[in-house]
Amino acid sequence: MRILYNLAFIIFGAVYLPYLIITRRYRYGIVNRFGILSRRLKCLCSNQRVVWIHAVSLGEMKVASILAPLLRKTFPSHKFIFSSVTHTGNKVARTIATPDEGVFYLPFDLSFIVDRVVAVIKPEIFISLETELWPNLITSLYKFNARIILINGRVSDSSFFGYRKVRFIISRLLRRFSLLLMQSEQDAVRVLTLGGPKERVFVTGNLKFDLSLSGSRNKRRGIRERLSINDGDILLIAGSTHRDEEEQITDCFFQLKKEYKHLRLLIAPRHIERTQEIKQLLENRGYVTLRFSQLPAGGGMQDTDEYIFLLDTVGDLKTVYSAADIVFIGGSLVKKGGQNPIEAAALAKPIIFGRFTFNFQDVVRSFLENRAAIQVENKDELRSAIQFLIDNPEERKKMAINAKDTVVRNSGSSQRTIDLIKSLL
Repeated sequence: MRILYNLAFIIFGAVYLPYLIITRRYRYGIVNRFGILSRRLKCLCSNQRVVWIHAVSLGEMKVASILAPLLRKTFPSHKFIFSSVTHTGNKVARTIATPDEGVFYLPFDLSFIVDRVVAVIKPEIFISLETELWPNLITSLYKFNARIILINGRVSDSSFFGYRKVRFIISRLLRRFSLLLMQSEQDAVRVLTLGGPKERVFVTGNLKFDLSLSGSRNKRRGIRERLSINDGDILLIAGSTHRDEEEQITDCFFQLKKEYKHLRLLIAPRHIERTQEIKQLLENRGYVTLRFSQLPAGGGMQDTDEYIFLLDTVGDLKTVYSAADIVFIGGSLVKKGGQNPIEAAALAKPIIFGRFTFNFQDVVRSFLENRAAIQVENKDELRSAIQFLIDNPEERKKMAINAKDTVVRNSGSSQRTIDLIKSLL
């Protein structure tokens, strides 16, 4: 089975290689990806009891930041190392790791590579955030007697559909986990349907609720000064937008701006490498744009009323959200499944999202049930929702309070997670 998987992985990699070269997606950490670890990392793992924490990218690694201090207290005699797939995840990991801990890129999931890496690291515990099922890696960890733990597990609609087609493989992998800690009852049911052992599956909630509360410092005044936005202005932030959403959002803005001169707009694309593409798109449509990175820290820009701001820096969206009066969550007007609304909610912001929210079904349901958000079907409804919130400041305030309250009431996942790990080990 591993031979067939290796062959499929190599063929897929060869087909995918031109895309990786063009996008330079794997220009960082290529040595690690082929299983070559630094001398320092090898020394850290030598004769140590190791906890290996893996998170794919930026969002998951941010969640690791809230767990890491709790895990260090739980396992004070262990050495911690962190791995990621993306460069942004690696950068966040380096801010989480202490000077005597290690950070590296996850190796390609080929048996002869991961077997060698696992043999060097010899982890006693392997913790994976969200649902990362790398067959060769999990097999190698299991073979070397590591305790494999899934934290903040989630099974999206598309993943569930795909996994069911290869359930005979997925069920074997899931049986090798010591704990499967899922975000919701639906996620738990799905992982059980796929073959997860019932006695090892638990619902602990979404760790991102805890993460947002832990770092929800309001920097509203400083950001608004940098944007040269007055107290009476209404700032709409479109966060984590995807291709084809920016046109719809700016069309709404253009129509509303005719009546509401004090309305301002900041767009934060999901992938900042699209910033220049969006800038060109908007300027071709007659809009004037300004990059966030070009703004002086103390503000002072003149005549910015007609500008559309573009957030072109990594890791600043949550801080920028603090300056918003209304937040639209991207990936939801187009069929991408939506993005995480918790960060904006933790800062007490009224939220709007589109109908495509299948990646965050339970989170979205919580906000809608608590009247903490508005869901729209299309561009016209988005414009109407924004107009409603501009015209009704008291309703805007109620939604903001409800949003923060929803986050608070759903927090506590990190402690439940730690308690279950302690009970196992």
